[in-house]
Amino acid sequence: MKFEDINPELVTLCQAADPFHMAEAVIGSPLRGLDILSLKGIERKKALPTDVVNLLIIYFFAEVKGTVYHRNALPKLYNHWVSNEVVTFTKAKEMIELDMQSQLGEIDRL
Repeated sequence: MKFEDINPELVTLCQAADPFHMAEAVIGSPLRGLDILSLKGIERKKALPTDVVNLLIIYFFAEVKGTVYHRNALPKLYNHWVSNEVVTFTKAKEMIELDMQSQLGEIDRL
């Protein structure tokens, strides 16, 4: 995914939106049960700043919206970003350039 391809309104939302609102904005419709379960997996984690988490949500849901995916894929991707010290918006912009499946690698397939 290229950062330049993201809707500027979504980028603005990154600064303050909660994960559920961010995901709904990306998907463009109400969240499904699977989406809610996936988001609950990262809801209480505080290892990444809000804007980084929201860019992760854009990245994840742009890839999987409308499909069935493993409910632990988003939390595992979140943990992958934590272990790679993606703590700035600039670093998060670099990470979304990478293929999500290769980031998850052995961690989990969607």
